[in-house]
Amino acid sequence: MTPRWLWLGTLVNAILFLPAAYMAASAVNILRGNDLSGTAVGLVGLFFALPMFCIAVPFAAWRSVARGRSSAHTTALLLAPLVYAAFLIALLLNY
Repeated sequence: MTPRWLWLGTLVNAILFLPAAYMAASAVNILRGNDLSGTAVGLVGLFFALPMFCIAVPFAAWRSVARGRSSAHTTALLLAPLVYAAFLIALLLNY
């Protein structure tokens, strides 16, 4: 039987995917308005990484549990997209 926190982490990452995809799509509009400047390309790259994180991390967490890794390792995997999202929000507020 899988732990409930694994299901909860998967659900949180699935919910986080929707605003992450919206932010990635909005980042493309920033890129269009700035004529491919280096800063804009970097921001778009950062914002496109978050939806990919939200998709890849639950798979890695389930695989981690199946391989018998510690629950701390799996919890850290599941929290990585949330930490990254907090970093992006802090970046936006300071940009």
